[in-house]
Amino acid sequence: MNKIPKYACVMPFHHMAMRPDGQIFPCCVYRQEEVPEDLNVSHPDPFNHEYMSWLRQKMLKDEYVHGCRKCYEDEKHSARSMRTDLISPWGGDFGLPSEEEGLGRVKKLTNIDLALSNVCNNKCRMCMPQLSTHWYSDAKKLGMEIPRGVITDNTIVDSYDLSDLRFIKVLGGEPMMEQAKLKKVLKKCTLENITILLVTNVSITPDDELLDLLKQCKNVNIDLSIDSYGTLNEFLRKDSNWENVYKNVQWYKQHFNNINVHSAISAYNVNKLHEIIDFCKENELYHEVVVVDGPQWMQPRNLPNEIKPWLLDYLNDLENKTTVMYKKIINLLKNEMNVDGDFGLFVRNDSQFNKIRNEHWMDKNPELWDKIEPLITPELF
Repeated sequence: MNKIPKYACVMPFHHMAMRPDGQIFPCCVYRQEEVPEDLNVSHPDPFNHEYMSWLRQKMLKDEYVHGCRKCYEDEKHSARSMRTDLISPWGGDFGLPSEEEGLGRVKKLTNIDLALSNVCNNKCRMCMPQLSTHWYSDAKKLGMEIPRGVITDNTIVDSYDLSDLRFIKVLGGEPMMEQAKLKKVLKKCTLENITILLVTNVSITPDDELLDLLKQCKNVNIDLSIDSYGTLNEFLRKDSNWENVYKNVQWYKQHFNNINVHSAISAYNVNKLHEIIDFCKENELYHEVVVVDGPQWMQPRNLPNEIKPWLLDYLNDLENKTTVMYKKIINLLKNEMNVDGDFGLFVRNDSQFNKIRNEHWMDKNPELWDKIEPLITPELF
């Protein structure tokens, strides 16, 4: 595959992304509103659902797909996306076709995102009850529906032959709170052919049996979800403990070679990116950064226009001090600063959560708070 198609992607031919409520998506960034409700783990054969067949035909014709617009937008800003990365030759390591096989010549489930439940011990501010049972108390106060969450009838895990799987992305909830279910899946796989990407909030480490199974896999990549350094991370990922996070980071480094820190940048930590960058450098950790896609009110664009020049100066200064790997995210954040947001939307939601949780972030990021506090007026509520 010498040329990257304009719109097409290999993922629908080999992949499914399963969410804690049982809903299935063609990939993890596919727009949820585009997917029919009956594409879920209760379907007799979700991999061959008519929607997946329709999508594959669109890919073979290299036609625009509305559900794929997250990748298309990323490519406009940075000439790169998950789609282009996976179509590249190194995508073969993820259970995707080799360059010789080409797009769509083979249709076989070899790659899955696996969320076995929404059981979690954190309630991250950017999360929701669908992805965290720990969020339920807040959801009740907000009048939100409590989701089903835990899957009991799962055709993929219970009925599918998983021996051909070559890549599994494990996420939650917090997957380390569902170790028994993960062991069940791994025991059905051909471990020496499997690459694992384990996404964890770094609060719990694998027990001895799971560690042994993971050690038998071809490759294990650990994705540590850490949004900020120290107490600001504790605020954003409520009920996490920084000392415990740091201790478990060292444990994962001791047992696995491929460790990555994944940070989500929001309105709360956009001016603190340098701290988590420095932490990763000091601990020799590969670092990946994204701008939050949701909830909408947490997007950095919603910070007041009056302070955006200050933030742009910060980002320009940071760009001059960092390596090439951070240029893309800094460019995306600078684009964010040029998008009109809704400061009132941020203020109303922030105030509501601070009240519900009896907390505030003013002492976690005082530089930012001191800038926006004078701009918070009664008219914004």
